[in-house]
Amino acid sequence: MPWMEIELSPHSEWNEDCLEDWAQALGAFFMEGGSGLKPQILMLPGYQVVQLGEMGIGEITLSGAERLVILDGLSLKENVECDFARFLVRFARQMGAVGVCASISNSAERDFWRKLGGVIQPDPVPLKGPIRKGKVNVKQLAKFSLLVTYKDDPMLCLEPIVCNTHAPGGLVSLAQRRLEKEFGGSPLGFASRVAVHCPWDINQEQWDDLLSFSRLKAFDVLADLVFRPS
Repeated sequence: MPWMEIELSPHSEWNEDCLEDWAQALGAFFMEGGSGLKPQILMLPGYQVVQLGEMGIGEITLSGAERLVILDGLSLKENVECDFARFLVRFARQMGAVGVCASISNSAERDFWRKLGGVIQPDPVPLKGPIRKGKVNVKQLAKFSLLVTYKDDPMLCLEPIVCNTHAPGGLVSLAQRRLEKEFGGSPLGFASRVAVHCPWDINQEQWDDLLSFSRLKAFDVLADLVFRPS
């Protein structure tokens, strides 16, 4: 589905500790409009999903590391939905987001978001050929969130997580062992997801190769962040 993005000049730093306030503000908006909707937040590594119920309202994804607010499934057929979209843009700026992304399903929605400053984004295209290891790189996004790039384009977001066991057959580097010792001795891994601005659709083999090629480098980057002299 096509999508548009509004670039924002945030009024503050991104603050994930305010997510409960965010949900309450959304609920207050809809209750004042008479819907009685009570949004709920699903907490996941590196991002949160605000579920807006089964009324055609859709859901909002808050990508903490990328500082983006992503709105999917909002139908702009009623005034309350259009008012909510404008409210969302203002609120995102106050939250410290650098952009609002919205899926669109018709020309009317495209025109609506364009009036708010939205620019249509190209659809991802299939990535042809195998992943070349030398083109894979890892860099810091925010705090301990990491971004895997391929040919300098964003591909995957990685979030460090505690695991029950090491991956079968996976190499455990010195950087990984140092980090595990630092954080209580449990195995560490990464939760992974596609970056919002990834330009490609990738198949399962390419996904697995990206994770495999980036994993050791990701632990090196993470160890540098953790053990960097203050």
